[in-house]
Amino acid sequence: MEGIAVKKFGWVLGWAVPEAWFAPLAHAAFPTAAHLFVPAVPDALTRLETGGPFDWVAGYSLGSQLLLGEATRAEQLGRVALLAPSFAFPSEAGMGGRVARAQVKFLARRLRRDQEGGLEDFYTRAGLDVPSVHMACLLPETLAWGLAQLETTALPPVLPPGWRAWCGADDPLFDAARLRVLVPEITIVPNATHHPAALLRAFAKEAAP
Repeated sequence: MEGIAVKKFGWVLGWAVPEAWFAPLAHAAFPTAAHLFVPAVPDALTRLETGGPFDWVAGYSLGSQLLLGEATRAEQLGRVALLAPSFAFPSEAGMGGRVARAQVKFLARRLRRDQEGGLEDFYTRAGLDVPSVHMACLLPETLAWGLAQLETTALPPVLPPGWRAWCGADDPLFDAARLRVLVPEITIVPNATHHPAALLRAFAKEAAP
């Protein structure tokens, strides 16, 4: 409507999360907003900066880890929200991840032999209903880089002041209860999994126009 400012959202997506699949979910949660979607790549923050500023900058899964790793740059672009936040992905780190480092390494090897099969296995484990038609847009080098970040990155389990975060109570990749112990500011969404739909709805209750 004329005279009403349109809110802008900048998104950093999760590992192996195609924009074509995630974007409709974000638009459904924030139907009147403008959106910029950035994949989980080494220059994700630079790409966001070219489109900012935003009312909200949000990261999903690996995208949340990338925002946390560049916290000062991220919060200069707008308020920050994290969905399925990742401080350290491997279970050995004791920071909420449920997946063993060896499984991450195995997935990396599997993708080199059979990318589609490896992705299908991951989506099944994570509870993501990504159709096969969207898999072709995922570049092998980007997938390999993202897995390396998940395997090796460990960030202090601290949510910067003013940031918001949501994790599904039934997320198969992250232990929400453990995350809540480490970071009490995280909101646990009942009955939600790693699928972003319920997390987006929880986010929208706070941030929707």
